[in-house]
Amino acid sequence: MKKWLDCTISPGQFTGEFAVEGSLFDGTGFSLFADKDDLKFNGEPTFDNPIKGFIQVVHLDKQGNLSLVALPRSTFENGQIITVKADMVKEKV
Repeated sequence: MKKWLDCTISPGQFTGEFAVEGSLFDGTGFSLFADKDDLKFNGEPTFDNPIKGFIQVVHLDKQGNLSLVALPRSTFENGQIITVKADMVKEKV
């Protein structure tokens, strides 16, 4: 089921691509590049002013206050499937 995960968005290297940063369940950060089609945000992020937004994920499982999600692309640190706090995953944005 597709859902949305809290993240911070900055410009990417190419047109239509953005740098995305977020947090895993334990507060460790993750980062990846994502297409604009996989993101929702208001405004225009800049290198000096990243903005809060959401990245589309596939919700795979939930146990207690943790959710297992699949990102649209692999992170630089942890692969494509990550564990996050359940309250960071939203049905709609």
